[in-house]
Order: sequence, then structure tokens, then C-alpha cells
Amino acid sequence: MNDNTKSAFFSRDHRAIAMCCLLALSLSLLSGCSEEATLPPRTIMLFIDMSLSTIKDRENYKNYMGLVVRKLRPSDKLTVCKIIDLTIADFTPIYQTEIPKFDFWKDNRTLHDKLVQQIHQNLIVAVDSVLDSRERIANSEIINSFLICEQYMRNKTGRKTMILLSDMLECSSEVNFEKERISADYVERAIRTLKAKGRLPKLNGLEVWVAGAYAKNTEQYFAVQGFWNRFIEEAGAVQKSYSHALLEFE
Repeated sequence: MNDNTKSAFFSRDHRAIAMCCLLALSLSLLSGCSEEATLPPRTIMLFIDMSLSTIKDRENYKNYMGLVVRKLRPSDKLTVCKIIDLTIADFTPIYQTEIPKFDFWKDNRTLHDKLVQQIHQNLIVAVDSVLDSRERIANSEIINSFLICEQYMRNKTGRKTMILLSDMLECSSEVNFEKERISADYVERAIRTLKAKGRLPKLNGLEVWVAGAYAKNTEQYFAVQGFWNRFIEEAGAVQKSYSHALLEFE
């Protein structure tokens, strides 16, 4: 083998090695992207209780909101709403967004990441502004947030999630957990009444997280939780967590 032949041989060999390295790098990047893409996107409704009884917990709500934002995935759709005394009659979302999906072949990773960070920041600013307000809302129609969720999720496909940042102390014309004693008989009567009035939503497969749950004492806490356990079960939803903190949100 003469020198020219050797040179051509090694040149081809080096090109082949370079092409293999480039292919391996591309497959590695695509693997990372595909792993992100295989996570199922979610339609998420997040409700924030703005009644007076929750003022002491507003800073915690901000922390829980931050956790939710960090858990958002590509193609997730998020709608943030308020629980007030006219939750359904005066329904207006605080913020709506969809997290953009990164396209390896079209998108610039740096610009894409900046866009996602800006969406996160805008979301946090919008929610903090609401939480910092001091509206004097005495009552809270939590049940009606489930009815709104039913309407919104009706034609949605894929994974559906509902998050409630609330003490879960319903205080409305039909149910008042702050004044009434919640017994097993009370829960049965309340569920029957809601069914009769068409106020029990159909939320089959919906995943529900509750953070901020509170009561004056342990007995009342578990009584209130018992009502929501029954309500969510009757609605066909799946309760993932019910706590004062946002536990294991995914």
C-alpha cells in the first residue's frame, strides 16, 4: 500500500468514525427528547380558594403553585381559576396556557427554554397578584368548582387533572361546613340532595389533588374529608391526595 492509498484509506476511516459519532450524538439527543415526549400531556384545572378563611394560607398556596409549575410538562394545558362566593356565576379564568413542546428538528433549545421560563414566570406573577389581593369574600362555593371542571373537561381527551388550593370548608346556600355538624347521616342527605338537583358532576377518570385542607379540630377535619371522599367517588373521579400540603403531585 503506497502513501497515497494509505492517506485515502485513513481519510475514509476518519470520516466514518466522525459520522458514527455524529449519529450517536443525534440518537442521544433524540432519546432525551423522546423520553420527554412519551410523558402523557394533561389538561389541568387549578382552583384557588379566595374566601376569607384561607387568607392565613395564601403564602402556602404560592409555594404549592410553584411546585405545580415545576411539574408542568410539554403540551400540558393549564387553566387557573378562583373559588369565590359566585364561583360558577362569575367564572373567569385567572390564567390559561399551554406548555410548548420542543421539536428537535425545528426549535432552538435555548430559545425554547427561555419561552417556557417566561410562561412560568407570567403564570406565577398572575397568581401571586390574585393571592395578594384582599377581597372580602365570605363564602366559598367549592362544589361549583367541580361543576365548572365537568363542563371544561367534557370533550377533552387524555389525562385530566384537578388541583384545589383550598381549606375545603364549603360555605354556600346548600352546604355550610363551618356551622353544621358533619355526620354520616349529614353526608348521605347532602349527596342525595345534590344528586336530586343535578349538582353532582360526572368526572370519570379525573385525578384530584387537594392542598390546604383545614379544620378547627381533628374531628372536623376527618368529617370534612369524609364528605369530599364520598363526593369525589360519586362523581367518578380519583382522589390522589387530600392534605394541608400538596403531596406527591405528578
